[in-house]
Amino acid sequence: MKRSDSKKKSLTAFRSKAEKKLKEQMERLEKLSTLDVRDLVHELGTHQIELEMQNEELRRAQEELEASRSRYVELYDFAPVGYFTTDARGLIREVNLTGAQLLGIEKGSLLNKSFAGFLADAGDRSIYHAHRKDTFRTRAPHTCEVRLKRRDGALFFSQLQSAAVEHFDDKTGHIHTTVVDITERKQLEEGREKLLHELQDAFAKIKKLKELLPICSYCKKIRNDAGYWQRVEWYITEHTDTMFTHGICPECYEKVKEEMSQFRKKS
Repeated sequence: MKRSDSKKKSLTAFRSKAEKKLKEQMERLEKLSTLDVRDLVHELGTHQIELEMQNEELRRAQEELEASRSRYVELYDFAPVGYFTTDARGLIREVNLTGAQLLGIEKGSLLNKSFAGFLADAGDRSIYHAHRKDTFRTRAPHTCEVRLKRRDGALFFSQLQSAAVEHFDDKTGHIHTTVVDITERKQLEEGREKLLHELQDAFAKIKKLKELLPICSYCKKIRNDAGYWQRVEWYITEHTDTMFTHGICPECYEKVKEEMSQFRKKS
């Protein structure tokens, strides 16, 4: 027997059963009294109203669910930090709008790309791989700092905070990572370190000046490390950032004035 004939025979049998069941129901309806029919109509009307009320409630719940979903998407996409979800191989499975903007790449273009591919160099990749390993191993949040590379090649410092989560289609789970741009903070830290070194150098120079220095009792010149005699202001200027201006104190002024007066009298 052909397959089409078998299918046609099956449909015919199914239709016969349905017609037989409908006939039985019609026979039962014919036996009902007017009162029974009225009760049945009332029951059906009540059931219809209940269904309409349930449908309205479902519609309202659906609208609330959609509104809640929209709020979640807005909070997720426009959060002040980047959100990345990576699988066990380190491939990006989900990313919010802020994360995509940090890298300068559209969200869709980031999916299934390796997150490690956006790290600045081998040193940063080593830090990141250790970070992922510790996160999977301990199942506790971990933090690290690495440099990431934008699409245009510009680098920026970032802080990663990751947590491992189980996933229904992956036995090893996924990692949720927040990415925060800390470039400004790093620049402030570097500026502070530079200032600290400058202060340390200045203190070292001041300390050196506080040590005993060989100075001439008459001309007040100072002997430097090479054995040469230098004027005091030259020595200090050479070893510090201090600059000198020359003037004359009142006592010396009176002394010079007296010497000039004596010189005029002799001449």
